[in-house]
Amino acid sequence: MRGAAIGFAIVDASDLGRVWGGASIYDIAVAEGRAAVGYWLAGRARGRGSATRTVRLLARWAFDDLAVARLELTCGPDNLASQKVAERSGFTREGLLRSHLPFKGGRRDSVLFSLLPTDPASR
Repeated sequence: MRGAAIGFAIVDASDLGRVWGGASIYDIAVAEGRAAVGYWLAGRARGRGSATRTVRLLARWAFDDLAVARLELTCGPDNLASQKVAERSGFTREGLLRSHLPFKGGRRDSVLFSLLPTDPASR
């Protein structure tokens, strides 16, 4: 499996009828032991720790069940909230990927974070 994605809904256990957001493990490269994590949240779900809990849960699942040796998270340089989620989830900032993705008719840089199963925060 290479380049595959597995998506999840983010819900509140007390209100399973309302979706708060979505998350995925994507760019899965089993042979390379690498994948990425991404997420989005509806406005009402922001600022409650939902993204951090989701990223931590998916990281543990990727390490334990998918046997991933490296998990990456990227976000725009201006997306300070996602950078904080990455840091609170134990990811290490590795640097800036210049002109990384197409974005609004141009290209966008991305900040790259990684988490390894041997990192203290991954457990």
